[in-house]
Amino acid sequence: MAGKNGFAISESDRRLIREHSYYIREALFSCLTETQVESSVAFARYLSRFGLNSENYWLFMRLILTNNPWVIDELLHDRDPRLLFSTIRPEAELIEAAFEALFSRHPEELYPKALEALLGIIQSAYFDPDDGFRIRKLSIMDINALGKFLKKNEPQEESHNRLILEILDRITHLGEYYGEPDKSVLGKHAFNVRFAYFDSTRNLVDAIPGPLLVRFPDRTGVQPEDDYADLVSKRRDRKRDAQGRFMKERPAELSGKPSVDSVFNAALSSSIAPAPNVSPVSMSEPVEQASLKPEPLQREALNEAKNAQPSREQTAGRSQPRKPETSPILKTDTIQRKIESAPIKTERQTQKKAEPARALSRTTKPTGKPAPKQAPNGKKKKKG
Repeated sequence: MAGKNGFAISESDRRLIREHSYYIREALFSCLTETQVESSVAFARYLSRFGLNSENYWLFMRLILTNNPWVIDELLHDRDPRLLFSTIRPEAELIEAAFEALFSRHPEELYPKALEALLGIIQSAYFDPDDGFRIRKLSIMDINALGKFLKKNEPQEESHNRLILEILDRITHLGEYYGEPDKSVLGKHAFNVRFAYFDSTRNLVDAIPGPLLVRFPDRTGVQPEDDYADLVSKRRDRKRDAQGRFMKERPAELSGKPSVDSVFNAALSSSIAPAPNVSPVSMSEPVEQASLKPEPLQREALNEAKNAQPSREQTAGRSQPRKPETSPILKTDTIQRKIESAPIKTERQTQKKAEPARALSRTTKPTGKPAPKQAPNGKKKKKG
């Protein structure tokens, strides 16, 4: 195979492309299988980076006609679909391809961005309706193909409605400068379609044939495989510079895992921030809770807390560094924990201890005489 002369394509490459045009077309423009969609998405990404010009705009048009959302999103990237072909001079073949695509699809079957790109071609061509009519003549079916994408239940400010109504309004002025019978008929039909949209007593079927208005959602859209779809989605989320190139990012940002700095900052903020769902404790709240406990236990816990603090006499003679004082909330918490940990006698235990004392009092009967007094040394006193 002969080598290339710079960037000029060689004759052998032309022959190779010509002989295998079927495989190239199936790989890039069919979009019937997952592999074909992936090939088309990769080619659309290359074209998007290369840019649209007067030599390759038919490749852009051919990828728009695939009506595959993945391919069209990759091709447009951050461009406005309506302005995709704004730098290309409208010609009869390009306008014919746009009307053919509109006529071959039902409403809701055409991808919204693809519809907007096709409407942008027609808007640019018929901004001056007489000039556009000289490039490519219109017909009644062309106006019906435009009007069938109107959404009567949507307001006029909707993007597609606004664009279609503007084009129809331009066509209604057809024949103002060069009056011809055919132009006046087309202008009146464009006015009828607009009037059917705005008039609440009429429907679009009054101006457009009913079969064209059947809404048929797209059911032939093929998606790439899951791993490739994830790669494309992550690539779209990455930041780009002014030239459209990917900006350098840290490996942690590319992998989607948190970096060491982000983990440290999150831990620091969580340690400083107050605990959620915790109301501030007032000074009276723990004291009230402690007052519900038995009084002896409460008194004992308060005495222990007082004994733990040194007296003034002990601290007067020596100077030592002052320890950080604990907050009253922590003190009351410790008192409350001690009170809760202390054993509380149940009613059954008190009853068991009281039963032997009652039995002893029953066995010893009281006698009416007082007990004899004893001497200090333990001997009984003798009567005088």
